[in-house]
This record gives sequence, C-alpha cells and structure tokens, in this order.
Amino acid sequence: MGITASYNKLLYSLNLSLKCEVPLSIIANFTGKRWLKISLRTAHLVGFAGVFASILTATEQDVYWGITIVSGLGLLSLEALSNFVWFVQIRALALYIKLALLTCVFFFDEYAWHCLVAIIIISGMISHAPSSVRYYSFIHGRKITSLNDTKG
Repeated sequence: MGITASYNKLLYSLNLSLKCEVPLSIIANFTGKRWLKISLRTAHLVGFAGVFASILTATEQDVYWGITIVSGLGLLSLEALSNFVWFVQIRALALYIKLALLTCVFFFDEYAWHCLVAIIIISGMISHAPSSVRYYSFIHGRKITSLNDTKG
C-alpha cells in the first residue's frame, strides 16, 4: 500500500471513528472566526515588519519577535485545526519552508535579511495564488479541500 493510500485510509478511519462531519477538524466554524484570522494576520504583519526592521538596523526588538510568534501560532492553530487536510496542502508546505528560512536567520546572521525577503516573497505568492495552487495536495497530486476529495 502506497503512502497516499495509507494516508487516505488513516484519515477516513479517523473520520469514521470520531463520527464527525467532513472535513475532519477540531475547531469548527464560529461567529467571528474570519475577523479573528484577519486580526491575527494584521498583528503578524506588524510583528514581521518589526522583526525585519530590527534585522536591518541590527537592534534588539524582542517585542516584535513575540508578536510574530504569538500571532503565527494563532494562525497556525486556526488553519490546521480547522481542517486536517491543511497539513498536506501547498499552503502548509509554504509554511514549512518559511519556518526553515526563519531558523536560518538564527544560524546565519549574514544571510538574515535574504531569508526574510524570501519569506515575504513566498507569503505574497501563496496568499495571492489561486485556490488550485493553495489547496493542492503534494501527497494526492491534486486540489484537496476536504476528506471527501481524498477518495478515488
């Protein structure tokens, strides 16, 4: 059995055993969810801008790192726990790459601003890409938006 078939079987069995609606999720839709995501995204942009400025000016601005990390974890939690399929979509892959680049900032000071610019480019491209790109599953080889899309 291949990795895609195993993954599909696991998700399908989780869905049946938990007797939940597709897509499989922990966080259901709630009133104000969109505005929460917009607020977190805005805070994330402010924090990242501060981090970028502190790197360019070689000053310590820990508050911006805090804003970026807290808002990023909030966004990650909302996205990933609202639809577990998120973990195998291109938008998640973009996040994995951005986290790797962010890690490089700490180990390679001389390339910090290069890494941050790459993060901005990836973020801009993914956030404005059509849904056929953002929701493309690198495991299934096609656009996947819910567990129903993984069958067949």
